[in-house]
Amino acid sequence: MNLPFLGEWDPVSALKLRRAAESAETDAVLHAHTGHTAALAVLASKAGGPPCVVHRRVDFKLSGLLSRRLKYQAAGRVIAVSGAIGRLLEDQGMPPEKIAVVPDAIPADAAEAKTAGAEAFSPASPAERASLRARLAEAWKADAEAPWIGNVAALVPHKDQANFLKAAAVVAKRRPNAVFWIVGEGPLRAELETLARRLGLGASVRFTGSQPRPQDWLRTLDVFALSSWGEGMGSVLLEALACGAPIAATTAGGIPEVVEDDRTALLVPPRDPEALGGAIARLLQEPPLARKLASAGLGQLERFSLAENADAVLKIYETVGR
Repeated sequence: MNLPFLGEWDPVSALKLRRAAESAETDAVLHAHTGHTAALAVLASKAGGPPCVVHRRVDFKLSGLLSRRLKYQAAGRVIAVSGAIGRLLEDQGMPPEKIAVVPDAIPADAAEAKTAGAEAFSPASPAERASLRARLAEAWKADAEAPWIGNVAALVPHKDQANFLKAAAVVAKRRPNAVFWIVGEGPLRAELETLARRLGLGASVRFTGSQPRPQDWLRTLDVFALSSWGEGMGSVLLEALACGAPIAATTAGGIPEVVEDDRTALLVPPRDPEALGGAIARLLQEPPLARKLASAGLGQLERFSLAENADAVLKIYETVGR
């Protein structure tokens, strides 16, 4: 079904959505996954319409009183992808009973991936890793034998790739041959490229833009570094864990709910490039530690399976549908 979507409070789209839900063969629940669609779902559910659930994936404050009351408090339940987001919603006046914490998920195995129509992420064998490295090194004119450190994220303010680049400058003093990958696209690219040159990293950094298979990098990195100052959950961490990448990350938002410091990753405060650079350097200097953390992280992924996620969301549907 296509909706005109003339704005987040578009009454025509809301009416079409409501009619479609009411004509379904079974009881329907509207589930909005973004802030804009939340308004539409709430509008469609008014005055006896189908119940609605709203997802919240970012750890930003709600835009204002109207957003809180008309979108989120009016929904049957709000699903926060981390406890950090749940606490932020409570701090802004959301009733705790309206909030359910359900983390995002990743296919736990090939069977789940097939069900989801997705590719299962997995660590590369030594031969696969060498082959992937050789291909990427040739394509991007990088040293396949050097330490590889990467960041996979949209180039937007809260992902803070400037922090990553400043940390890279710290690492480069100890590992001058290191290669730093920024995999992703966004409005800050030109600014970040300028910063890389100013930091003397021009020859060491590869800006790949958006890539259809970011897992190719995740499976070859010596360290995956998530440099964000704001992060609802950091779902890319699940992909990095599944690919067996050692992780250095900040403690922003819900990140510590996905990886634990000194157990499955090394965590440092946000906006502290010296600390992030030190964590990256430590993982490069201590391969046994890097392997131990990556292995422990891989063993924690079952709690983020599609089955766990689906069961939790289904229970919420059943609750709001009563």
